[in-house]
Amino acid sequence: MKLLKKSLFSFLLISTFLLSACGYSLRENSNELSQKNLIVLSDNSDLNFELISQLKNKGNTIFRVKDANNGKNLTIKIKLHELKKFSGAIGAGARTTQVRLSYTISYELISKNEIIKENTFTSQSYLSFNQSDLLAVEREEKILIKNFIKDAIKNMEFQLALNSNEGALKRP
Repeated sequence: MKLLKKSLFSFLLISTFLLSACGYSLRENSNELSQKNLIVLSDNSDLNFELISQLKNKGNTIFRVKDANNGKNLTIKIKLHELKKFSGAIGAGARTTQVRLSYTISYELISKNEIIKENTFTSQSYLSFNQSDLLAVEREEKILIKNFIKDAIKNMEFQLALNSNEGALKRP
């Protein structure tokens, strides 16, 4: 029995050593939208203000179009940014018991005055609806909106990383 434990431990130790030696590591978060100079072209909506706020929290500098050097900055052009609410489930007396939030953002990533990527990101989530505690529902909705926008930023980072990898593959 001790021999089996020792051999299993040795196998795990050697496997871990080999994987770490070849450069394997757990997937890390992308930093494609960190510490950058960005221009965000969008209308003045609460969703866009939250997006800009989260981009600033990642250490980005957000410029207005007239203050920026267009050639050196990444531009994020928001074409559509919306949150729709639907009745997800109806209980007794035709009262809403669950709300479905459907989030959509359509954007273009532009660098050096060329469109790098045009993409649409959608997500949805369900929220239990309690008419006796509407303030709690509003707080939960705000948290979901922040999570939707975090996911949208991750999607943008993925698209940028994908584009930079494709560009590196195309170069001789």
